[in-house]
Amino acid sequence: MILVDALYINKGGGAVLLQYLIEEVLRRADHEKFFFLLDPRFARPDDLDGRYEVIPNSQKERYRFYRRKQGAIERVFCFANTPPPVRLPVTVYTYFHNQKLLEAPRKKMDRRFWKLYAKYLVVKIFNRNTDYYVVQTPHMVGEMLQVGLKDAAHCLSFPFFDNRKYADVVKPPFASRPGEFVFISNPSPQKNYPTLLDAWEYLLEKGLTPVLHVTVDDTAPAVTARMNELIARGAQIRNHVYVDPRDLYFNCKFLIFPSIMESFGLPLIEAAESGMKVLASDLPYVFDVVKPSATFDPMDKVSIADTVIRALETELPFPEIVTRNEVTSLINLLADRV
Repeated sequence: MILVDALYINKGGGAVLLQYLIEEVLRRADHEKFFFLLDPRFARPDDLDGRYEVIPNSQKERYRFYRRKQGAIERVFCFANTPPPVRLPVTVYTYFHNQKLLEAPRKKMDRRFWKLYAKYLVVKIFNRNTDYYVVQTPHMVGEMLQVGLKDAAHCLSFPFFDNRKYADVVKPPFASRPGEFVFISNPSPQKNYPTLLDAWEYLLEKGLTPVLHVTVDDTAPAVTARMNELIARGAQIRNHVYVDPRDLYFNCKFLIFPSIMESFGLPLIEAAESGMKVLASDLPYVFDVVKPSATFDPMDKVSIADTVIRALETELPFPEIVTRNEVTSLINLLADRV
């Protein structure tokens, strides 16, 4: 069997990608070769027809699973950064999608990175148990090479993403809310909400009040308090907490993306496919997936604000998508059909 080890994947972007991968596998004639190891919290599809097992998401239980199944395993695809806990006599691929783990060794003296560094050490301990790491972009290949887990020949780039909900939809002929900006993102530190809000305060002080749509939940009370302060002063910030982004993508003209760290940056692609103009950080991860409409220094509020003003006053070019969905090639790799 071809084992897709998705233990630890249960929510967020990882769960969306896993669901998409399962759907693409089930479309294949050879889908019965695949077997999935799943986290108890993942909402598994009904049509897997028993070709999966759910175990507690612990390394101890994971180790027991591999010991019990190792004679039947022909190939492995670990879907959550961490290689198998045992060395197997088959080819093993590990999908690495958390750039913060690669940042941790460089910042291990910063207590905010201690937990991430501990997780990185687990990856390093089991590093010999994987033959290849699979990442989404050339930028992530470079990040992998910096930490030295594998050489370039054993770091493979296979971008894949579910673009069906945007690719086949008839878009409006023009944005119905042309002066509005969208940032669909959780409020984790690398998303850079504080600097974005500083930029909106700078715009407010210049007498400008463009609308900013965000999705900040209750895990970031400081960010929420800062937004409420700006709203009380007259800033137009709409916090949806959670929302299906399609309505905003199809009706607002601009995506603003100030994140300072991304392993892929899927919203950049979604926005481009939805007909939006894209204003993004001047960082390598952006250019791996799109040629944006405009860029800014993500750590400089004035740079962000000036780019917003330019977007409002001039007609920026549409972004260009420069990556492509290679989910079929990835599954062929796992099925040994390259």
